Amino acid sequence: RMGLGYEQLREINPALVYCTISGFGTTGPYARRAGFDLVAQGMSGLMSINGHPGGPPAKVGVPITDLNAGIFAAYGILTAYIHRLKTGEGQHVDTSLMESGIACTFWESAMYFATGNIPGPMGSAHRLTAPYQAFQTSDGYVNIGAANQSNWERLCRAIGREKLVEDTRFLQPSDRMDNIDDLTATLDETFASENSQHWLDTLAEAGVPAGPIYNMADVYADPQVQAREMMVEMDHPTAGRIKNIGVPVKLSETPGSVRSPSPLLGQHTDDVLSDMGCLEDEIAALRAAGVIQ
Repeated sequence: RMGLGYEQLREINPALVYCTISGFGTTGPYARRAGFDLVAQGMSGLMSINGHPGGPPAKVGVPITDLNAGIFAAYGILTAYIHRLKTGEGQHVDTSLMESGIACTFWESAMYFATGNIPGPMGSAHRLTAPYQAFQTSDGYVNIGAANQSNWERLCRAIGREKLVEDTRFLQPSDRMDNIDDLTATLDETFASENSQHWLDTLAEAGVPAGPIYNMADVYADPQVQAREMMVEMDHPTAGRIKNIGVPVKLSETPGSVRSPSPLLGQHTDDVLSDMGCLEDEIAALRAAGVIQ
């Protein structure tokens, strides 16, 4: 519409790698339809598998399709860039919120493809293995990830329920899934007898994967989070000292860091336009005309 589409720009620079992220992609019957994360979560199936059985549709708490679309776009751009290094040819990288949501449904899609059955919500439980969910303790909840036979047997010994290993309802992973309601009720009774820290200490000593369920204050107080520098502090020109999320990928030779806060409106306009070849008087004219601030 503005002459800035891929087809127009590739005529100027055939090596251009051009990326678009939209609600539904640039092709198909919904190409011009507006879309936000909430809409994409619903239409990708995510809201049909999130939440608890019998409850209303629930969206993932974070804008997961927005976030994933950005990640998919990044690796699409890198893939296109590698192709350009080899051939000199650019290309259009096209992804969408809806597709990024569908890509998250790998378990549910595979089950539907294989059986024709339509999966529903499972709460915090896993679709294929148990016990693998949050259990209520006397003062909160803990996550238990006894996702295979050896972990299941260690769990039973650690919580003093050794006889469950020989219970015919729970002998193998498939048995535990077939009787997941009985299994959950049995373990709920046990975990409710002690507080969360007791169970976390007990399970850690036994080598059973388990963890607390943190709120945001808990997250940033955790020594592992601090050791991995996932909270950083910096000075902001108007807000003073602020905190921000750190870099989640650590590189041994070229480590990244968060060095500055988000820019103020127009803070880097002159720098960007200068890099594009604009002269000072041209930038001043744009500012005088109200085109830039």
